[in-house]
Amino acid sequence: MPKMQRRKPITVPILLIIVIMFMRMTAMSETVSEFNKVLPEKIDSWKKAGPPDLYTPENLSNYIDGGAELYLSYNFKNALSLKYKDSADNEIAVDIFDMASSYDAFGVFAHTREAIETGFGQGSEYAAGLLTFWKDRYYVSILAYPETPAKKDVVFRLGRAIAGAIKSEGPLPPILSLLPAENLLPESVHYFHHYIWLNSFYFVSNENVLNIGNDTPAALAKYRQAGTTLFLLLVRYPDPARAATAAGQFRQKVLGGAADGMRSLKEGRWTGLQCHGDLISVVFNAPDTATVRDILAKIME
Repeated sequence: MPKMQRRKPITVPILLIIVIMFMRMTAMSETVSEFNKVLPEKIDSWKKAGPPDLYTPENLSNYIDGGAELYLSYNFKNALSLKYKDSADNEIAVDIFDMASSYDAFGVFAHTREAIETGFGQGSEYAAGLLTFWKDRYYVSILAYPETPAKKDVVFRLGRAIAGAIKSEGPLPPILSLLPAENLLPESVHYFHHYIWLNSFYFVSNENVLNIGNDTPAALAKYRQAGTTLFLLLVRYPDPARAATAAGQFRQKVLGGAADGMRSLKEGRWTGLQCHGDLISVVFNAPDTATVRDILAKIME
């Protein structure tokens, strides 16, 4: 009889497959639906009022009528919404938004914040019964209105439970690091990649004169200098050619073709533009050209 050959052991390939599968499983972060598992069924007299609702880009407007555009413009992925009610049928609303990246989670959070607080997640704000915070790719809103001390306690306990369930933190948008620190009002920092939000923070034009889009991260911040509030806008483009095109369009449509990139626009206030490589910087509401140049000179790359 011919001698039977022993097969080579398959331990290594199987082990490799197992490792790959494990890596994929561990790389998959929790989905918003899983937050329902970590939230308590009951806190004091407050109980979950039924199963949570899940929302996607296709049906978010059914839940946030007129407000879905904000989340959609920041690449919203999905959301979980649930309610807590007490014996008197008062309500606490919990909304957890998966924004797909920490950049966009921060962007949504910073859109309306008015103060710098760090009690929850990577940044939070509480006022009049509303707690908002962000951590990693999640933006969280917990609303208990009208506010009472007892409701506030429950809101904070829910906030701590959600923040604790998010095990990782995410980086801030890199473009924020280019904002000069001197005279900066930190609570005014905004991040976006849709031109409509520029106009909501500081109106420039009804047109998208800087060609801001999903691939052009932008930051806008206020500065308090010499008794005046100034605005600094930074926009980063995929390449210098795109930046140059946008800068040329801004000079023609906003600055009246000013060769030096500066023009007095609103009530004698100056606007100045600088294009350096793939980065455009614009100062708004400056009292004079010297102030424009001073701020632009502080932008470090």
